[in-house]
Amino acid sequence: MASYLCQVQTIQRAAGRSTVAAAAYRSGQLLTDERLAMEFDFAGKSGIEHSEILAPADAPAAFQNREVLWNAAEKSERRKDAVPAREILLALPHELDFEQRRALVQDFVAKHVVARGMIADIAMHRPGKEGDQRNFHAHVLVTTRRVGPDGFGRKDPSWWSPQQVRDWRAGWAEIQNEHLRRQLGPDAPQVSHLSLAEQGIDRTPTEHLGPSVTAMERRNEATDRGDRNRDVDARNAEAQRSRRDYSDTADRLAATAPPVDAPIDALVAEGQRVRDGLMAERAAWEAQRQALAGPPVAGERRVAAELLRDDAQAQKTAQARLERTEARVARIRNQRLGLVAWIRNPARMIWAKHAELNALAKVRQDARRADLRLQFRQAWLRSPAGQAAVAARRQPDLDRAADAARERRTLVRKIKRMDRRIEGATRTVNDLVVARELGQRQLRVPAHSPDATRFIRDVGSPAREALARYPAPARKAAIDRLNRNEGRGLIRTLFPGR
Repeated sequence: MASYLCQVQTIQRAAGRSTVAAAAYRSGQLLTDERLAMEFDFAGKSGIEHSEILAPADAPAAFQNREVLWNAAEKSERRKDAVPAREILLALPHELDFEQRRALVQDFVAKHVVARGMIADIAMHRPGKEGDQRNFHAHVLVTTRRVGPDGFGRKDPSWWSPQQVRDWRAGWAEIQNEHLRRQLGPDAPQVSHLSLAEQGIDRTPTEHLGPSVTAMERRNEATDRGDRNRDVDARNAEAQRSRRDYSDTADRLAATAPPVDAPIDALVAEGQRVRDGLMAERAAWEAQRQALAGPPVAGERRVAAELLRDDAQAQKTAQARLERTEARVARIRNQRLGLVAWIRNPARMIWAKHAELNALAKVRQDARRADLRLQFRQAWLRSPAGQAAVAARRQPDLDRAADAARERRTLVRKIKRMDRRIEGATRTVNDLVVARELGQRQLRVPAHSPDATRFIRDVGSPAREALARYPAPARKAAIDRLNRNEGRGLIRTLFPGR
């Protein structure tokens, strides 16, 4: 089946990255970064299937040269934490051949990148020799500034909004599905940009391994991320087995139930009761989801500030004590110099001076000691041991937030599945009401349905078969009568908003 991946990341200067280096690696070329005065030679890199630059019509023609383009992008940035480019990583469907994959990428880039005024540097890669041989993918480096005939201009705030990423993800799914149907026919595999929870699929997602972890796993080196994914796969398999066992048991029970002729009024009442029960269950899940707010997770800076709080407060107190002592000594010294009795008594002046110096030395020593303690603590926090302490302090909150997020995703999946069941129950009740209006008095249905889902199926199918026996004009007239009379309130209940 086709796979979906559309990840967006930034090429940040603050992270020590260069867009020229990124472009050289992805395209398999030798490029010179003029800002860094460095050559990046990846001309020997294998696996490059295709590379090209797509730009708006008013972009300078020189920007078709990869080295000129990305050096110009670097020169347009002044900040040390600038982001000269973003990268869109796309998984390409292995079901298509090279020309079809290239047309797919070009279509997406033209509609969702170049049409917005960005320049795109495309590099399509083949699967690695030792990896998954279906792993065709494309790297699309995207400029972050508006471009005109004179080069790069200002940045467009809308390009940096979360909506832009959502648009890219939705657009990639839509265009990929369109090309799959065009090349493979109406039954071609399809993809979705929605999460498993948003699709209502009862399966826990795995984590993306990334290149370094994937390489370690290929060498049979166990990793934390790989272990977590194996645990998730095992839980998903066990949950699937449990659902299959339950479904098989319920189907056997339904198959052994003898058919009976049930009054349609009783079926309508039972259908409404089933639907109301499903809606109540959904409302309870929705309330749980709304109440399940993830616990706040302190950031690394906040945790570091908490670890430094005592030493920082001690340093601040010592500094304040030093300032107060210096001010008091200066004040008393000035007062003493105005007293003739003190000036004419050198012994008293020497004693007073020693007392002042001792007092100042003590508070200065305390302040210096507090400064050193704080500096030592700050240096420790920057060390691997300090970073580990910060991570350990944050981990319980991260675990609780992850648990809450997993529970929310589970509830979202349940709600999505419940929406489909409610939709089916609504359709079944509507069919029963219309059949009754047409004069149907009973339906032949199984005597017992193990659960609500099978009740909807066991009753809905006979109801639709009964309606199919009436001509379309008669069905339309029955619906019109229901809408005109007391049935209008019922239809509004079954179809909110009508």
